[in-house]
Amino acid sequence: MIKIINKTDEKIKFNSDIPISLANAIRRSVNNIPTLAVDTVEISKNDSALYDEFIAHRLGLIPIKNENLKLPEECDCGKEEGCGKCSVKLKLKSSGPAIVYSDELSPKDSVTYKMPIVILDEEQEIELMCIAKMGLGINHAKYSPGVIYYSYSDDLKDENDENFNKLIQDTNKNQNKELTLTVETWGQIPVKEIFGQAIKALNQEIKVFLKKI
Repeated sequence: MIKIINKTDEKIKFNSDIPISLANAIRRSVNNIPTLAVDTVEISKNDSALYDEFIAHRLGLIPIKNENLKLPEECDCGKEEGCGKCSVKLKLKSSGPAIVYSDELSPKDSVTYKMPIVILDEEQEIELMCIAKMGLGINHAKYSPGVIYYSYSDDLKDENDENFNKLIQDTNKNQNKELTLTVETWGQIPVKEIFGQAIKALNQEIKVFLKKI
């Protein structure tokens, strides 16, 4: 049974009688969902106050809209920079005075949110090209698409030792206690897809495990 509590473009919260062990397995599988993120950056001009490394780091934190691409290790191109099947090239060119935002990356509509990258003063310029590749959150946090977390629907209102111990005892007695699950997206993929893709990733892990044994 699933009962939606509230739902937005960034977050879904619902109650479910899903077993806690399964909920935890799905939660951990979020970081096995392939997502797109900036992997390499080539800066040809940077007159700003930030070092090239700062700029590259900020670009890596920008949520890039997911595309149906292969993981680099699964692509047969054999190129370090990747190809059209496993990577996307993004360009940025701007001059001051201005605040340079993520939605200025070309091609347009590549990002979900308008995020500040750097501030340029008069006569300052920035020009760069970056390559975004598919990856997994288990290998690097920049590839994490979001988060799933849960609590008991009648969780603690007063967090003291007595109530906490009672909660642990009740949990051990009843593993099927109703949970409240929350799913959040960082912007690479729609929030409504994260739960389903986490289940898909978990199924894939189970298939690999069965082959091993």
